[in-house]
Amino acid sequence: MPLRFTPVEALAARLNLLPRPLFDTPLAPGIAKMLITACAMDLFDTLNKDELSLEQLAARLHCQPQGLQLLLQILVSAGYLSQRGNSYRNTAMTRRWLLKDSSHNIAPYIIHSQDIIAIWDHISEVIHTNQQAMRMPYEEDASNPETQAYLARHYAGLASLATALGGEIAQRVRLQQPVRRMLDVGGSHAGYSSLFCRKYPELHSTILDLPLGIRAGEQITKQLQLTERIHFVSGDIVKDNFPEQFSEPFDAALYFHIAHLLPAEINQNILKKVTQTLRPGGTLVFVDQVTDQTHSSQLASLIVQFMALTMTTVGGTCYNVPTIKGWLENAGMENVRQHRLLMPGATLITASKKETSILPPTRSA
Repeated sequence: MPLRFTPVEALAARLNLLPRPLFDTPLAPGIAKMLITACAMDLFDTLNKDELSLEQLAARLHCQPQGLQLLLQILVSAGYLSQRGNSYRNTAMTRRWLLKDSSHNIAPYIIHSQDIIAIWDHISEVIHTNQQAMRMPYEEDASNPETQAYLARHYAGLASLATALGGEIAQRVRLQQPVRRMLDVGGSHAGYSSLFCRKYPELHSTILDLPLGIRAGEQITKQLQLTERIHFVSGDIVKDNFPEQFSEPFDAALYFHIAHLLPAEINQNILKKVTQTLRPGGTLVFVDQVTDQTHSSQLASLIVQFMALTMTTVGGTCYNVPTIKGWLENAGMENVRQHRLLMPGATLITASKKETSILPPTRSA
């Protein structure tokens, strides 16, 4: 966390002697803005190989030195840079999480976070009305250059989170062998499919999503050299009767971070269609933010509650585990199991298709 207390400051905070609301405003938003700015201008990657002086760094970034120094000093105080004399270098935290050549790079999501923060400008309206205040980006005109730029940041950000943090999910899930075919529903950026393909060498993943999302995923698969094992099918998971599109059943399916975007009845309908694509005994892996797994950790609680508020603003909903379990069982799944993750804010649920599961065909919406 960027705000680091000395032992005396930590004690004073615990005794309520420090004005902690001032740390949340304006310090925290200010640090966030500085971090977004640094990522967007490739400041950290410029310092990747070398320790640079203020003048050298300013020349490479095409900045006025004194103006750049104002940003650098904040990043030093926040723990993202260290300073020795007139030279600056990345800290260990920055090297792990904010460099392009790191497998844990989340800088694209940091850049996308400015779009999430902008959603919160509508919070007062939501609080007073409990009504949707804006549309989801997927519903906007895809030919609009601003929408395209937004979605490019969005998909790049999601891909970085998936590849940086999703390894724990891939390791926790044990797919029943043999596993050769997987359906990734709404998997767009291909981040999660790539993790499972790396874990299971014989696995091929089919990603079903909208064209704009697929465009982002194709770039990711090229970078990861997985184009021969990850395939894309353009479609609408809500409207299409995709069980009819795939003649051969899948061994596993992913339903990751989709549920909070859709009403309950649509989630139920999609999960029935997903179940129909699975072979008997096949595994369905579900990941999302859930509202009843929040208060064992203040950090997890904040992440989930911010997601719930954000989703209400754009017309989505966060659900609880019993609701999700009901969807899966009604869809023809069994052995529904919740798994605890070290990374706060997301819940992993697995289920297997009943060996004798027979569901009526699902009509297209």
